[in-house]
Amino acid sequence: GGKTQLGGCGTVTAGLIFAGEPATTATEEYDGTSWTNVNALPTGGTDVGSAGIQTAALCIGGTNTTDKTFEYDGTNWTNGGDLNTAMRFAVGSCGTQTAAMLTGGYQTPPGTPSAIMQSYDGSSWTTIPQTYPVSADTPAFRTSGTQTAIISAGGSSQATTSKSWDGSTWTANNALATGVSAQVQQGTQTASLVATGHPAGPGSYSTQLQEWDGTNWSSSPATFSTGRSQAAGGGSTSAMFVANGAPSVDATEVYTGPALATKTLTTE
Repeated sequence: GGKTQLGGCGTVTAGLIFAGEPATTATEEYDGTSWTNVNALPTGGTDVGSAGIQTAALCIGGTNTTDKTFEYDGTNWTNGGDLNTAMRFAVGSCGTQTAAMLTGGYQTPPGTPSAIMQSYDGSSWTTIPQTYPVSADTPAFRTSGTQTAIISAGGSSQATTSKSWDGSTWTANNALATGVSAQVQQGTQTASLVATGHPAGPGSYSTQLQEWDGTNWSSSPATFSTGRSQAAGGGSTSAMFVANGAPSVDATEVYTGPALATKTLTTE
């Protein structure tokens, strides 16, 4: 069966997924056609954050509210700098291996939503003075973009909230077309795509895609063939993959504009 609560990044022809529930150290690379098992993470985990590309990725935080960060160079995983504040459900993560941002998650004690923002420079994490406006949303929302230009979407109780970060301030955006949590999100601050997730609470699984054009969110006419949540993804608004997810989905689907193609995911 498929994994959930895993990390993912890269593109539709050079993708990467890692960790996940059931707790695993497995790492797989995608070439646009098939998945291949590669060198594993030093420590298995779930609820991880992710950033970067296939040859320069980050695995951030995770199970048991860890402060660990691992860096992938396309061959091996090595220890990166530790988070200042340990996080699980570190899903508000985006950027690159040398310029990443983690917004919130669950901090200790487990189950405490956090508004803390931490930035990474390729070697160490810094807690910045600003915080996310709605801490309750951060373990369930998603973000995409760069360290200084982020868009967030969704959140707890299937929020329709979306906000933009310009490097110093969060600003409210026009709302999502449909509230969602635990989705996949890819793209930039001005062109982002939200896919799948929980549309109506735990146990509901969306096939929907929502597109952000820099001003408004709209529902895409394209839909996935399999509803899922807590999946991994990578790519952009014009070409994005979604892999694995709940409830025990092991298929990969690729979105290329108005078309979707279902691929089979190779798992251990």
